[in-house]
Amino acid sequence: MGPYFPLLQVDVAHGYYADGRCRGLRFVPAGTTAERLRRADALVRADGGSLRIHGPAEAIARLRADAEDSSGAFDDSDALSWCVFATDDDFACGTEDGADRPRELLWVQPTEAMDPDAGSTVATGDAIHIALEARPTALTAPELAPLLTPHDRRVVPFALVHLPLSRLPGRGPAREPAAWPVRYRWPLAPRATVWKYCLLGDWTEPALAVVDLAGETDFTPPAPECLDDGTPMLAIRSLQRVPLAQRSPRRFQLRSRFEGGAGHGNNDKVLIRRLPTAAAQLLARETIAGQPAIVSEIHVHR
Repeated sequence: MGPYFPLLQVDVAHGYYADGRCRGLRFVPAGTTAERLRRADALVRADGGSLRIHGPAEAIARLRADAEDSSGAFDDSDALSWCVFATDDDFACGTEDGADRPRELLWVQPTEAMDPDAGSTVATGDAIHIALEARPTALTAPELAPLLTPHDRRVVPFALVHLPLSRLPGRGPAREPAAWPVRYRWPLAPRATVWKYCLLGDWTEPALAVVDLAGETDFTPPAPECLDDGTPMLAIRSLQRVPLAQRSPRRFQLRSRFEGGAGHGNNDKVLIRRLPTAAAQLLARETIAGQPAIVSEIHVHR
């Protein structure tokens, strides 16, 4: 048995996490993937944010040959597939997710524009980089039938990564090891919510306002409301949705604005120099201007 090389890698990028790498993902081989990799003498390693396949230099050629019919043609059902489960506590709340749970999951494949055999991949150094895209797919879709177990239909994966073998670079003779690994990149966006500052206590200053030092986010004037237990408060909401982040760069201030200070800030009194930012797991649902919205509540006590 010859030396093992890094052959294929799936990296999951995520804008919520401070270093841009996802956390807590568990990759479970689906369909015939485990058996195909065993026949190719390939090894799989995962660290919660990436999946790596190592093997002998001829492993990719073996995988492709394993999927070809007698005419040398491929079927898109011949693929390496993994069910992806999220285990990090912040993931579900901190991730923008277009799937209608639990009736749908995300079906993740190489983008149509990034076809390795058409020469449209992106190369950086020696590695080949291919973008992945996700689309919500119903659990009843025929392409999912051979890949989901009865357990998967009860505990639905966050996503199913499907890498057709026909689209792996290396048609014909095996590539030299220096051309590997093939790197797939799957970007996930942070959830964006309406940020709602709940001012609790005695706030007697005039013209309270939340101000974004970067000038990107506007806020409503304070409105009297109550918590669920009847505690009175002042509520100030963002007019735009703001992305959640593990360590948010947002710099919002609470100010008391005096006449002539609006729009300039020279006459404003800064009450809180940097307001706390939204936490991923403190979400609520509200109807704002007749539309349902996900709201991050941030309690500020005096």
